[in-house]
Amino acid sequence: MIAILWDSSHVWGYLLLHAVRSAGVPFRILKASEIPQTGIPCKLFLVPGGPARGKMQALAPQGMEAVRRFVENGGRYLGFCGGAGIALDGGIGLCPWKRESMTDRLQHLVSGSLCCDIAGDPLTPPSLAGRQALLPVWWPGRFDEASRHGGVRVLARYRAPGPDLHVADMPYASMPDDILDEWRDMYGVSLRPSLLDGMPCVIAGARGRGEWLLSYSHLETPGGGIFADSGTWFLHLLRQWAGGEPAAACLPPLEPDSLPPLWEDPVLSQARQSLAGLFALGQELGLLFPRTGWLQGWRPGVPGPQLNSLRLALAMTPSLEPQDKCLAAWRSRKEGFSRLAPLFFQGARSWLLARRLADTLADSAPGMLPRELLFGQREALFGSPMTGGGLCGQLLDMLESAL
Repeated sequence: MIAILWDSSHVWGYLLLHAVRSAGVPFRILKASEIPQTGIPCKLFLVPGGPARGKMQALAPQGMEAVRRFVENGGRYLGFCGGAGIALDGGIGLCPWKRESMTDRLQHLVSGSLCCDIAGDPLTPPSLAGRQALLPVWWPGRFDEASRHGGVRVLARYRAPGPDLHVADMPYASMPDDILDEWRDMYGVSLRPSLLDGMPCVIAGARGRGEWLLSYSHLETPGGGIFADSGTWFLHLLRQWAGGEPAAACLPPLEPDSLPPLWEDPVLSQARQSLAGLFALGQELGLLFPRTGWLQGWRPGVPGPQLNSLRLALAMTPSLEPQDKCLAAWRSRKEGFSRLAPLFFQGARSWLLARRLADTLADSAPGMLPRELLFGQREALFGSPMTGGGLCGQLLDMLESAL
């Protein structure tokens, strides 16, 4: 049995849930508020990506202390992206390194795969050790290696861009080196990700009788092909730390719109249809674009994380085994959901069209649609860019209650 922390996870929680379900490993989903009372009743604690600050606030000092005791007493901690960030110095403190602060926001807007050097280690798959592997990152943070202390093993380092790497919403492969140099000299803008300079991507260590592994690569990214290496590593960690043999030889693709529901509900079905229409509109307007089966890319300023989270929640919630407690939790929130959903979808359609119009008028009539008004409407619908909220956040909370 393994435990998954759910707070402030959303799309990344659903990715991890898909990976664990595909592996056939028994799991339990924990809310941070439960941990000070119940502890972590498993030998492996998985913490998905998502805003590290939100996870730390949800855990509070008592929860973070409970996680430290869990590891010190022999537990294993596996954190991805935001789940890695909270385990560093200044958070839970399993790892003595700090998180590197980034003054250049573009250096955070990196997504896709990167070629990484993989070190030999018991926590590294033998098939990857000693060579380069493609590992996916989705808007990662960075480890501050300058704050290095002993006892930290670097298992992977970034080296080169992968074929699908994006910086902001732009494919990196489409930007020739001479153009990038020209932009740097003319505009003072560098799109080359600084993490390519050999920065650590995956690190591991011990605390007390337990162990931890922190990865800014999302090793739980579904699908073979370009993401095969990361899936191999994820399943290797489950073998090493969860025991037994995973049911899957690789992590299968995740196609949310094709997931068969195990229980039907007309309110959820209608919401899925409305959201599909919203994604189609966003693509038609050039504000959204396909990235993978589970992820739609977005132009900067468009609330892509929240829209992707809602898509996965609407698809995966009815694909879960319909246990009585889950169905009761949904029924108690169904009326509120059916009341808020039409308001959200109507507002989101209006906002996407207004955002596209504002882009069109940016040069010829820049003040016709005030950006402050657009920002205010986006906040009411989607909350803040990092932590979410708004009407979309309320709908997500209602869906995730069934978990």
